[in-house]
Amino acid sequence: MHGAFKFPRCGGTCSSRTDGEPPITRTNPLTARSDLTRDLYRHRHLIHDLSLSGDTAGLENYNYPNLRRLGLHNILSYTEDLFLELLKTFPSLVELEFTGHKLSLPTLLALSAHPCIANLSLNGGVIKAMDAPIFWEVCGKLESLLLHGVSFENGAIPEGVVLDRLHNLRIFYLKTLAISDQLDLLLRCPNLRVLHWMEFGTDNSNEYLNLDKDRIPEGYWHCLQELEIQRYFQDKQVASIFRGVGSGNLVNMTLGDCHLGEQATKALGLHHATLVELDLWECRSVSSTFSRDVLSSCPRLKTLHTQAVLARDVVNGGPWVCQQLQTLAICFLFGELELDLQHGIFGRLSTLTRLEFLLMRIPSDDESFERGRILEFRLENGLEQLATLQQLTTMDFEESEVNVYAPQMGKHEAGWMLANWKKLRSILGVLNDDPSTDSKLMSMFKIFDINTF
Repeated sequence: MHGAFKFPRCGGTCSSRTDGEPPITRTNPLTARSDLTRDLYRHRHLIHDLSLSGDTAGLENYNYPNLRRLGLHNILSYTEDLFLELLKTFPSLVELEFTGHKLSLPTLLALSAHPCIANLSLNGGVIKAMDAPIFWEVCGKLESLLLHGVSFENGAIPEGVVLDRLHNLRIFYLKTLAISDQLDLLLRCPNLRVLHWMEFGTDNSNEYLNLDKDRIPEGYWHCLQELEIQRYFQDKQVASIFRGVGSGNLVNMTLGDCHLGEQATKALGLHHATLVELDLWECRSVSSTFSRDVLSSCPRLKTLHTQAVLARDVVNGGPWVCQQLQTLAICFLFGELELDLQHGIFGRLSTLTRLEFLLMRIPSDDESFERGRILEFRLENGLEQLATLQQLTTMDFEESEVNVYAPQMGKHEAGWMLANWKKLRSILGVLNDDPSTDSKLMSMFKIFDINTF
């Protein structure tokens, strides 16, 4: 019994209803709202997930005996008394999400006393200095905590706070909490399995540059499986974070706005054996050797988003061991006298026999983007070696406002792809920088119902 209720002119939604219910005839919004509300009341015992926003039309007054998750988002009728009553009404609540509502002391005390709440998400709001002790006491009972845009009047976390029950921590835009205090928060959570740490658009202030990289004990997050960092860090600081993650567990990692150099490259080696997904798309700098080493050192890798790698580093480096790869986003760059290396690059790509999605990226540095210095998908360059990619469904050539990746394909290449890639469903981007040729190629693929948009 799954699906979703949506209420016209009010923001309530829920996650369960009876399959096979007859469709509702909507004569006007008010009638539809009445019918849906009646359905909700009749099936309220099936509701496990309820999200309320705006004008809730009294939906919060129903008894949902099996409710597990409740979201309260900018409710027009929200009061402290309403929330306290909801907590009493729904003793089975496990997960609670707030958006746009204050966490007063009575609210925090009620959360602390609730027997089941293990997951808490806060979007906005202010934690007053006098309420901070009870707030962190609540957090000490949680398994999952999300803080998005929350302001702290007193940034420092009180001494003695231990968050060893937390398995999942996601913090976004905590501008009133100094980076040292944010790191202190992370170091109160030794048993994390998921960590997301984000602060987009930060500058290179001394606060970040002087962050003490030695505060993170080696292997401190011994259970961590998923790591996402989207904020400015130096190479040595990234390396310290990598070493703080216990080896043998890290599966998924996303990095943005970080500098990845020699120290980070070496520290990542601790996790080569376990990585399955690695996204370096938004990193400030990813060295060519960093990407090369990932391709030749991560046997379990299924997804890789990286930046430019020099063709000579790939051809002269070790063989690729990432034979499980299904998604690859990458850019190969060639020197003026290195175009003969294109055969070698196609040879490496041909080993990825499970590849389903291939995105050829534009170099991030516009000055390095010159015709003849990217991988051109021409038969004379070795394209026919990719006949092994029998699982390929999507080929994407990246476009931006400034540049496009034009692989200089011709009709022979298009015909070859149609003959050899039987599972191809999409080929995206500009295929040739001559508009007439590009248009003809697009028409060829469209005839075979292959998406070109």
